[in-house]
Amino acid sequence: MKKRVFSLLLAAVLAIGTLPSAFAGYENFTAQASYTPGQFTDVAESAWYAENVRTAYEYGLINGQSATTFAPDSQLTVAEAVKLAASLHSIYHTGSADFAPSTPWYQTYVDYALQNGILTAARSDYNSPASRAVFASVLAAALPQEALSAINTVADGAIPDVSMSTSYADEVYLLYRAGVLTGDSTGRFLPDNTIKRSEAAAIVTRMADPSLRQSITLTDTQAELTADEIYARCIPAVFKLYSYNARGDLLSMGSGVIISANGDAVTCGHIVNGVSRLVAEMSDGVKREVSVYDLDAQADIAYIRVVGSSMAYLETATQVQTGETVYALGYPGGGAAKVTAGTVTNPANTDYLTPLIQSTASVISGNSGGALVNSRGELVGITVSSQSGGTPSFSVPIAVLDSMDGATAYTPAEYTRTHQPDAALCYDKQYPVPDFGKVTGVPLLASVRDRGTTCYYYRLFDLTDSSRQLLQYYAALNGNTFYQFSDGAFTSSAGYLLSVKLYETTYQGTPVLGVFVSGIQSQPVGGLPQAASVQLGSIRA
Repeated sequence: MKKRVFSLLLAAVLAIGTLPSAFAGYENFTAQASYTPGQFTDVAESAWYAENVRTAYEYGLINGQSATTFAPDSQLTVAEAVKLAASLHSIYHTGSADFAPSTPWYQTYVDYALQNGILTAARSDYNSPASRAVFASVLAAALPQEALSAINTVADGAIPDVSMSTSYADEVYLLYRAGVLTGDSTGRFLPDNTIKRSEAAAIVTRMADPSLRQSITLTDTQAELTADEIYARCIPAVFKLYSYNARGDLLSMGSGVIISANGDAVTCGHIVNGVSRLVAEMSDGVKREVSVYDLDAQADIAYIRVVGSSMAYLETATQVQTGETVYALGYPGGGAAKVTAGTVTNPANTDYLTPLIQSTASVISGNSGGALVNSRGELVGITVSSQSGGTPSFSVPIAVLDSMDGATAYTPAEYTRTHQPDAALCYDKQYPVPDFGKVTGVPLLASVRDRGTTCYYYRLFDLTDSSRQLLQYYAALNGNTFYQFSDGAFTSSAGYLLSVKLYETTYQGTPVLGVFVSGIQSQPVGGLPQAASVQLGSIRA
């Protein structure tokens, strides 16, 4: 039932002709224009925002885009958001919103906003669409906090997609508690989405007229969720990911996770590396093209973007502890989406080039790039591999993404072409196979060519940290192109028909690690494991 206590109190005070001094500014919001039902042909009287459009128009806060159209679905710009905040502040404090003309048109509002603490610094994006986070930050400063008293109990962290660590959290929680913001049906604020004119009309009129504010109840997101609840909440943000070579041949299939409403996403590096095209298949079956921001072959993680907007996404969390319940979500075997539960057994397994989250959540081929979430549905890692049988499994902590470049998104083919590794890591005339010795610092003992195979020998005595040196070489292979691992053999899948095999053997009586590079005729498909040694039965998820 909608709470009306504050509104009824205000109505009673108005009836006797006085207002508490803290709220005296509300008297100043009065009709400045007359609104006729149907005045805007694109605002149906049955629309949820119709009353807000009428009130905003009458108060002189938002006009139509023409005499007969309001354009409710059009995006509001940052400059328009600043204008609304400046107008609200001016009317509340002075009773009018008379601003002198300026060039550009919004400069007069920006100057006022800077002078009155609505903006703390000038911006460079006034003509850009305003995100909901930016809009909330600007609007929350338009009225004094005592004029935005709480009518809702919203605990810190209760808004599913607004962590208390974000720069805009205080403003969003203030407006939720005041009944100005309500979020979607699940309480999500969708901070990265742009704001529509219809939504802006609702928010500014709730700011100006407390009787329009909304009572809401949010579920405590700190509570632990069941596996079924995890699946329902998280799987819309988890997708299948297909990789293709330049000929259009399917190379591999894995999973990926959306982490922002504009399609920013993350997956494992070995699905992205060296490919020409990536396609995401969303949980609803819709297929979308994918571009690449950045790839870290050593960490086996890729920062990507799925074409689209207003997309379901997962919030992230950087802390995970031993014994904590986690869930792996992805598309094992390329089939249906699946969630598996497990427990964190090591939050930072250092046997790998990048410390990985080790858990008992089972993952197999196809899970690569999928989500590892905590019991609140927050993304903590990206699954990359597991040992035989699917457990234990290993995930790259999502915090690794903080060090990656998200400035420019490239097509996969362009990224592959423009981000070639250092040729110094490669054998002469045998690119893309890197030189084991140059990668690890181990001196070459000898090399022998036998028909189509070249054998490179390194003394085992010189492998002072064999597991780590093997891992470094695996990462270098992955950094040069895209390989499948099977029984110690790495097969290229980026158009370079080469095989790389590692064996412990002898050369003229000396125990050695042999690296055998040869041409092959079979069609390769991809994935590179991050195993502690060639004998360890780890697989790419």
